[in-house]
Amino acid sequence: MILVTGATGFVGSYLIKDLLRSGQKARAIKRSTSTLELLENYAAQVEWIEADLNNISELDAALQGIEQVYHCAGLVSFQSNDFEKLMKVNTEGTANLVNACLQNGVKKMLYVSSVVTLGIPENDKLIDENYNAHTSKLRFDYFLSKRLAEMEIWRGNAEGLETVVVNPGGIIGAGYWHHEPLNVFETVQTGLKFYTEGANGFIDVRDLSALMIQLMNTDTNGERYIAVAESLSLKDFLSLIADSLKVPRPTQKVTKWMSEMAWRIEAARAWLARTEPDYSRDDLRVARIPFYYNNEKVKAVFNRPFISIEQSINDSAKLFLESKSKGKRYAVFY
Repeated sequence: MILVTGATGFVGSYLIKDLLRSGQKARAIKRSTSTLELLENYAAQVEWIEADLNNISELDAALQGIEQVYHCAGLVSFQSNDFEKLMKVNTEGTANLVNACLQNGVKKMLYVSSVVTLGIPENDKLIDENYNAHTSKLRFDYFLSKRLAEMEIWRGNAEGLETVVVNPGGIIGAGYWHHEPLNVFETVQTGLKFYTEGANGFIDVRDLSALMIQLMNTDTNGERYIAVAESLSLKDFLSLIADSLKVPRPTQKVTKWMSEMAWRIEAARAWLARTEPDYSRDDLRVARIPFYYNNEKVKAVFNRPFISIEQSINDSAKLFLESKSKGKRYAVFY
């Protein structure tokens, strides 16, 4: 039996559907307030358990008879006042799940982490699975919470739990259009004029789900994989989205002085409005960094070619436009 955390979210919902489509039975954790929209008709085929990652007894109950765990749950936030929540959900929740897996005889656990845990490149270095640049003057609580969560995964591996970590880049697909990272389609459609000089790695959610299932069902243990199909400059990435939506491409490069001015203006606006800023100094500084990833390791084990990012964007944009025309806040590939 398989357990999935985060099954009602973007990645977890595709994973659950792929597991069910392959004929496997799946149990999933959800909260009482969780919505099952992304699963649509598949939701009725899942064995649902209401549990919290920070409730040990509920985790023990959810893990009865479970041999494999896909840990997709996590909080994504870049707000400075969410530090405690990030640590509680991402780090402490993962530690609790690892302990419960060890206690209940789970054979293998796959953790969906992020490329952010590998750190910021030095001297435009190509980042691979062995890269480890954790020292930085930039502060990102989300990155820290995921990095510490990974440490809990490796600790569980040392204590006898088979583990695999996947580190996806930006994930493209159909889901909730107002959530990160898919809200970029709305941003571009409304007329984005600016781009930064940074770069990042990207992967289609369908490929990520297939890769996770493949890695779980091999003898892979104690390994991490950068889950990136392609690395693109942010200018090219945003231009592909603009083309797919048939809107003008962003043409104005955000220079260093422009970004330094922008975060100060945003900080002042947020202070006057008594709200959290939409972006910080470090957000804009990271957006100027070229993150390029070496995906040779994952290409050597994945049993099919990756969907191109251009195709992924085109597929997603088509459903985004259909959603807008119907007044729906989400869409799914299947």
